[in-house]
Order: sequence, then C-alpha cells, then structure tokens
Amino acid sequence: MKKLLSKRWVVVTLAIIVVVLGGGFGSLQYTNQPGFCQSCHIMDPFYDSWKASAHNNVACVDCHYAPGEKYKISAKMKALNQVVLYVTGTYDTKFYAHINDASCMTSGCHGTNTPGQTMYNGKIRFDHATHYGKSARGMELRCTSCHSNNIGDQHIAADTTTCYLCHFKDRVSGTSPVPQQFCLDCHDAPTEDIEVGDTTFNHATYVEQKVDCQRCHIDAIEGNGDVDSNSCLQCHSRTELPTLTSERNELHKIHVTDHKVDCYQCHSEIKHGAHVTENQVKFSCEQCHSEPHVGARELYAGTGGRGVDDMPASMFIAQVDCIGCHMEEDNESAGHMAGGNVMRPTVQGCVDCHGDFGADLYAMWAEAIASDIADTTIQVTRARTALDLADSGAEGYAEAKQKVEDAEYNLEFVRFGRGIHNYNYASELLSASRDFSDEAVGLLSVGTDG
Repeated sequence: MKKLLSKRWVVVTLAIIVVVLGGGFGSLQYTNQPGFCQSCHIMDPFYDSWKASAHNNVACVDCHYAPGEKYKISAKMKALNQVVLYVTGTYDTKFYAHINDASCMTSGCHGTNTPGQTMYNGKIRFDHATHYGKSARGMELRCTSCHSNNIGDQHIAADTTTCYLCHFKDRVSGTSPVPQQFCLDCHDAPTEDIEVGDTTFNHATYVEQKVDCQRCHIDAIEGNGDVDSNSCLQCHSRTELPTLTSERNELHKIHVTDHKVDCYQCHSEIKHGAHVTENQVKFSCEQCHSEPHVGARELYAGTGGRGVDDMPASMFIAQVDCIGCHMEEDNESAGHMAGGNVMRPTVQGCVDCHGDFGADLYAMWAEAIASDIADTTIQVTRARTALDLADSGAEGYAEAKQKVEDAEYNLEFVRFGRGIHNYNYASELLSASRDFSDEAVGLLSVGTDG
C-alpha cells in the first residue's frame, strides 16, 4: 500500500513539474508575442505603428532585445519591472526604447554588410557607408540615430528631420547661401520645365552657372537647431544643472551614444524643403542687410571701439531710450504706407530736459564732431596712402597695417554711428584714430629709412 502511494506521489509530482514547466514555457512564449506588449494601453500607438509597417512580421522582442537576450532572466526581470510600473501608474510619460545594432544586423534581418548608396524616396542619395559606425560631433552613429520615426506606418523608418539637424546645424547662415554643390550632394535639380506664373523656367542654365539654390529658395532651410537651456529641465533638476558638462562632444556621447536620446528632445527643429512661394515672397532682408542701428546703439553704450576703454554716454547710464531724442516724425515719409514710420532726432528733446543750454550743447557737439571727423579723415587717408605705397615686406609693415585698419575702423564707427550719440566717446575714438595714423606713418618711415 505504501509503495502504491509513493508511486502515486511521484506521478503527481512529475505531473506538477510538467504543468509548471509547460505553463512557464507557454508564458514565456506568450510574453514574447507583440500582442502581449499591447496589453498596456500606453503601447497602442507604437503597436499600431508596428502593425502597419514593413516590420510587422518581426516580433517586438526580436528588435528591442539583443540577439539571445530575450530568454535571459535579466530580460524578463526588466519586462516585469515595466509591468509593475504600468500597474502602479508610476511609468515615465516620456517613453524610451533601446534597439541594439546587433538586432538589426543579424543574418536573418539586414546582415552585417550595410547597403551602399541608395535613393531615399526615389530622389535623395544616401550612403550608409559614410554614416554607420562613424563619429559626428562626439556621437557614434547607430541604426537608430537615423531610423527613429515611429509615426503612422513609419515604425523604425528613417527620420529626415535628423538629417536636417546634422547637415544644416552651424553650416547655414542668413547672409551666406549654402553653395549649390551642398544641395546637389543629396539630390539633383529638376530637369523638366516648370511653369512659374506666365514664365517657363528650367534649372539647367542656373545649375551650369553654379547659382546658389538659396538665391531663389530663400526659405528652403528654416530654423537653427539651437538648444534652449530649459530643455535640460525636462530631465534634470535646476540644482543639478551647474554640475553638468557643457562640452558639446561629451554631451552628445552621454545623451546620444550612451542613452539614445532623440535629437529633438534638446534641439529646436530645422525644416527643409523647396518652399518656393508663388503668391508672395517672404522677404529675408537680413540676408543682405544687417541691423542698421548697431553702430548707433554701440556708440551710445560706449562699446565696440579700438584702443579706447568703454565709455557709456551719461544718458545711456540714465536709461534714456531712443524716443527721448527721436521725437519728430519724418515729414517726407509721414502719413504714407510706402514711407514707413521714421522718427528723426530733434533739438527739442534736448530743450525739454535741459532748457536752452541743451540746444546750445547740441549745436556745439555737432560742430565739434564734424570738425573732428574732417581732421581725422585727413590723417587716416595720409596713413592709408603711406601703407599702400610701402613695401609689404618692410620692417614694421604688419604692425603699421593693423594700426591703419584700427584708425579706419574707429573713424567709420563714429561716422556711421553718429558721434552725437556719445560725444565724449566719439572724441576719444577719433583721437585714437589720429594716434594710430601717426604711429603707422612713423613705423613705415622707419621701414623705408632702413
């Protein structure tokens, strides 16, 4: 009887073990299915994106775990931790998923031989060999550096906004159109005739003449990709910020290479496209014209000159704004849309604050500066002539050249910045210009005598 019971317990124990192992294996297999990932509603958009994509025959765990990792206890513990966070409602609202390059490059997927040059969307040239595994601005480029789009049916597709940030950041300025070849490295110019209003246009002639694309496609590149310091606060506390590195390459290594933080978590977006405006030109005056009041503003603040200490005007220190003196509307342009609104300076502004003495002081300063500019112009011209006639290899030539350039700079600064904005500073700048000129002539004379 005891033997019978003993055999029965052995059978029961074995059955339990089989059930547990079978259930465990079944659970293991079930938790490896994409449907299990969708059990959490927060995964719905990512599941739908995967379902509609070209990768819908590849299970989530085949990509999100490195080859051989999905059956390890550590992987299951990681997944269990995610379940606990979801159930307790303590999950992070910024979802992050890591994909190891090895997952993409297994023999059953893309393999280790990266494709050569390919055409993206049938028109943009791209070469994996010049990107994958390379280092750029401190970042080691990986598959997901570019393939990070998870919107709609674009699950793990290439995100072109990443291309724009890497290729246009720090390489595009409003005053310097990008060279034509910069555009042609990625895509060809259209070859067909294009109807623009009542005109037929073809790019061929302009490509041959190497005309910069941006001369017409002014807003083909929009944005600068700058980093707002407030973006750091999405992840870091204010007290933590001073302890963090600000060195670009190190920041990229920590955030992109090590943790695969998306570029636009930190950077503002750069947009790119042909964007030829048909109805109205979006004027970008800054491509040719710098801000016209820089000289006056710096002169008023008493900064920007050469060889003279900073010397802000007394009214600048008193925080008198432009409108304190520029009180009179320009009669020529006033009242007409085409003329704009220009406020001219008037002596009345001086009188309102300083009485008649203000008007006398204004007249005296204006006359003195005009005379000073005339005298300084003569000496600076003399120095420039001496420099132009001198032997560039002569002793003291380089130093004399710098002094002439400094003299010319100060003179133009006062002339275009309107010396009346800061009489004392303007006088010192012109005096320095005359000194620079005399010193330059002296250096050139020594070089000639030698």
